[in-house]
Amino acid sequence: MTIAEKIYELVKTLPQDKAEEILNFAEFICSKNLHSNQTINDSPNLSWEELVYSLAGSWKDDFPSLEKIR
Repeated sequence: MTIAEKIYELVKTLPQDKAEEILNFAEFICSKNLHSNQTINDSPNLSWEELVYSLAGSWKDDFPSLEKIR
């Protein structure tokens, strides 16, 4: 019996709410695994200013430029 089959057999015996917890946990593990496989090199090379503005979203006009900070 494979791991997936063992999990399936076990989850079949659980109440619906507990089975949903198992599903949520499995989805979390899958998501965590996908994010851990991404490296910093996958992101575009941005200057510090471009990065701050991209993260600022609609508030970007409220952030001072580097010239103003200096």
